Amino acid sequence: MTAVAAIAGPLEAGTRVAIELPRAGARAAQVAACDGKTLMLELLEELPPGSLEEGSVIDVTMSLSWGMYKWLCLVCSQPSERKAEIQLLDAPMFIQRRLDARVGVGVPADIRTVRSAVLGQPHEAVVADLSHGGLKLEAAKQLRAGDVVEVSMDLSATLITFSGTISLMGRVVMAYPSTRSDEAGSTDAHVCFLEGQHKAIEAVDRFVAQQLKCRWNG
Repeated sequence: MTAVAAIAGPLEAGTRVAIELPRAGARAAQVAACDGKTLMLELLEELPPGSLEEGSVIDVTMSLSWGMYKWLCLVCSQPSERKAEIQLLDAPMFIQRRLDARVGVGVPADIRTVRSAVLGQPHEAVVADLSHGGLKLEAAKQLRAGDVVEVSMDLSATLITFSGTISLMGRVVMAYPSTRSDEAGSTDAHVCFLEGQHKAIEAVDRFVAQQLKCRWNG
């Protein structure tokens, strides 16, 4: 494999990607052309003015069922006619999805971002699945990889007998335009739980074990 191919990795014309903008969050795009280290992207969402300027450094991510590829990129020219030319600066980083057993949940949750140890205002999202190590959020407001969030959910809303609301702190490892919501800026996100939450994670483990037991006995 050549060095250029190693940098581009699985990128090719027609691939759906997300661009992570520092001030505007994730935005959907599609690879129009890939020539070595240079990509021409078709922007599938309108961008706020000044959010993608020539010379700025951004992340481009590609989500797959087994994980996510992330490239560090340089914007080569000011976007025009929904097109943007970018240069890949390095080979992609691969983030593997959680290996822990996970179960579908589909319950509403209150999400608060944590910045400088201060909790933000809550907004609602849906916890799509849950495991010992983390969870997936759908239809959340703008989240970015690296954000720390508090997720509060009532697991008694499921068919499994379980009482009480639990709150967990986690870090967003992957965020991309939501496939569940059409609201502008809405994101789906994969969250990894932070350490030091033994009681809350024990509650998650019990819940997951109950769900899996029902599947095995069903």
